[in-house]
Amino acid sequence: MAYNTGDDFMRVLFCKISSMKYYKGHCDNDVPQNGGAFVNANGYGHEEFNFMPIESEESGELECIGFVEPKSTHGKRNSVHIEKIEGCADMKNEDFVEGVLVIWCATRDKRETTVVGWYKDATVFRYPVEWTLNFGDGSSEDRIYNVIAKAEDSTLLPYGSRNNFKWNVPSAKYTRAYGFGQSMLWYPTEPEAKGFLERLLENIESYDGENWLNEYPED
Repeated sequence: MAYNTGDDFMRVLFCKISSMKYYKGHCDNDVPQNGGAFVNANGYGHEEFNFMPIESEESGELECIGFVEPKSTHGKRNSVHIEKIEGCADMKNEDFVEGVLVIWCATRDKRETTVVGWYKDATVFRYPVEWTLNFGDGSSEDRIYNVIAKAEDSTLLPYGSRNNFKWNVPSAKYTRAYGFGQSMLWYPTEPEAKGFLERLLENIESYDGENWLNEYPED
C-alpha cells in the first residue's frame, strides 16, 4: 500500500542494518552490533557509512550512500526486489526505483528493533553498486551500496532517542502478523500493518528534533 502524507503518496521500504551510534565508519567508539554473520566475521558492514554525507563527484551535492544486505541463498547475495515495493509491481525488469522513503532500523541491546533514521525521496537499486571510499590519508576502499539519497533528505536519530517506544518496529517472527521476518528487508504491504505505518509516518513527518547526520564519534 502507498501511504498518504498530505497530497503525496509515499513508497516505503524498511531496511535492517547493524546497530551503531553514528554510522560514520567503525572505530573503537562506534563498534557495529547485531549485524549478522558478515559483520561478526569481518568487524564491519557496508552499512557502516550509511549516515556520512559524501560529496557527489557528478553533482557536487552531499549524498548519503546506504547499504542493506538482501537475504542470501546458499551463500549467494540476492537482489532487492523493488517490484515488491508498493506501487512498483510493474518494475520487475527495472534496475532501480526512485521516490522511496527508506526507513533504516536496527536491533538494539534489549533485542527490540527500532528506527535509527531514514532517507526521504531515495533511489533503491536492485543490484549493489560499487563505489570507492577515499580517506584523508590518501588510502581508499572499494565498497557497495544499494540505496542513495540527498543528505538534506536524510535524518539520523540521536542514539538515546531511538529507545523511545514510538520508534519500535514489529517483528513478524516474534510479535505480529507483520513486520521483519528473517530478511533484512521488509516490504510493508500487509493490510494489518496500515495503522502502525500511519502512526510511524506521522512521527517521521512531524519530527523536528536533533539530526545526528553531522555528528561524529570522538577520537
